[in-house]
Amino acid sequence: MLKKIPITVIITILIQTVALIWWLSKLDSRVQFHDKLIEYGLMEKVLVLEERVKNLSEELDELKADLKCVIHIGHNN
Repeated sequence: MLKKIPITVIITILIQTVALIWWLSKLDSRVQFHDKLIEYGLMEKVLVLEERVKNLSEELDELKADLKCVIHIGHNN
């Protein structure tokens, strides 16, 4: 009652399985590569934004100092 499976069917399934595993591993490596690109791009943007915030904070401090100076001069008159 056992039916024989042709060797060509077994080889075909085996080749397809190997091809699928190879394709999935390639896909995984591409995803990891893109993740790294995105991570690097985001880190670069964060660094740029941090620098902008720092510069704006320094400018704000300068404006506050100038305003205090103007107010102080106005009170003396």
